[in-house]
Amino acid sequence: MYGAQTAQSQTKCPIALNRLDLRYNHAGGQSVPQLKLAFSNQTDKIVSNMTFSLSILDSEGNPHPYSENLTYHRDIPPGNQQRSHTWTLDSASVDMHHTGESMTLLDVQYSDNSSWKDDGSQACSLTVDFHAK
Repeated sequence: MYGAQTAQSQTKCPIALNRLDLRYNHAGGQSVPQLKLAFSNQTDKIVSNMTFSLSILDSEGNPHPYSENLTYHRDIPPGNQQRSHTWTLDSASVDMHHTGESMTLLDVQYSDNSSWKDDGSQACSLTVDFHAK
């Protein structure tokens, strides 16, 4: 019984990943890839820190893990108020001809020092795939 309860609590995603967008921003004469994610806190706790993994889909739709995890370090109160964050990515790591991206929530730290970690199921993922299937 105990194992089933643990697995169930681990697979429930504490953060709703709502919108994912990777575009090039052409500010100041330089093209810089920027990833924007919209999300909301689905728990009754204050989220203080999140870690995500990112994969970029190549022209064939194959995922290529981004070189480092992406983090978010701001308090998110409980409730469905949508938030968003934009990360500037290393242009050498992002193929301009990518056909999508996939973001997976790896872990969440709460203000009460408790945490949630992905159990390997990648239950909290959002994928955008534009390549022709």
